Amino acid sequence: MKKIFLMAYVRKNLGDDLFIKMLTHKYPDCTFFMNVDTDTYIDYLQAIPNLKISVVNNLKEELYNSDVSAYDAYIYIGGSIFIEPKNKTLYYNNFNDFIDKCKAHGKPFYYISCNFGPYSTQNYFDYSRKIFESCTDICFRDKYSYNLFKSISTVRYAPDFIFNYKKPHDKIISNSVGISVIDLSIRQNLNISTEDYLDFLTTNISNYLKENKQVYLFSFCKYEGDETTINSLIERFPNEKNIHAIKYNGNLDSFLDLYSQMEYAICTRFHSFVLSSLFRNKVYVLSYSSKIDNVLDDLNLDLPSVHLSSINKNLELNLDNFKAANSENLNNAIELAQEQLDGVNRFFGTPPKNILD
Repeated sequence: MKKIFLMAYVRKNLGDDLFIKMLTHKYPDCTFFMNVDTDTYIDYLQAIPNLKISVVNNLKEELYNSDVSAYDAYIYIGGSIFIEPKNKTLYYNNFNDFIDKCKAHGKPFYYISCNFGPYSTQNYFDYSRKIFESCTDICFRDKYSYNLFKSISTVRYAPDFIFNYKKPHDKIISNSVGISVIDLSIRQNLNISTEDYLDFLTTNISNYLKENKQVYLFSFCKYEGDETTINSLIERFPNEKNIHAIKYNGNLDSFLDLYSQMEYAICTRFHSFVLSSLFRNKVYVLSYSSKIDNVLDDLNLDLPSVHLSSINKNLELNLDNFKAANSENLNNAIELAQEQLDGVNRFFGTPPKNILD
């Protein structure tokens, strides 16, 4: 049985938890090992039978000082893991040295389903390129990132790993509108205030309520402030019985079961529009990042969208303008997304198990 050291974002973020569940399910005959810096966010992950989690005091020190020969391979799965950090020197030297150490000991290192940036300096770009050149395989989830580094032989492109997710979704809650939210206080360069964002959502929620819709507010990650936004919205509608707060607490199955049943979905979280596309919801994308814009352009899903920087309290999202993803292009994305694991599959050498049928 192969031993795989897995790195991921562990903060009860729905997208990253789903990454972990899908990857470990894909290879049931392997044991995955993870280090985390707190046990606060791991209760659900601990139920995965082939995942072993250790709580350590310092993630970076534990990693950099570890015996790389203890594992057969290293996998880092995550989306926005290449945002230029503030402490560049520490990042460059230590992590690059670690990947070089893996390479020297013949231990493959893989990146799965990531995107590059935002970045601001040539130094960060150059050092990142050096890291990618040392990796066994890196698969970006957007063509923008891929095109930046496509001259490196081990760099590939495939749509986001979660396009591999398979779940029955034949139930729809009639007259339901699901809204995934974010906390603007932790997002930079959006040119919109939290108050304007809340006013915009309040206007549209009020309209949907007048149309006798049931409104579901979805928090994908409490740690990143989604619940703060939901609570602020709930306060604006005291005693309103047709607004429902749905907060992800680590139970993927129940959360996704309800999310899949939305008739309409305003998708702000990156993986909200991926999942809503798969579930055939009628979608309007509220983009806050170039990573969303880039993927929408790549996949041509024909989804209506507006950037957060362009909204105001008077902008109304009419439900008649919501659309399900273009079926042909969605199927192409689903097929191509299987290539996210091509590099890892070459290492495992056997056909992988289907992902979450």
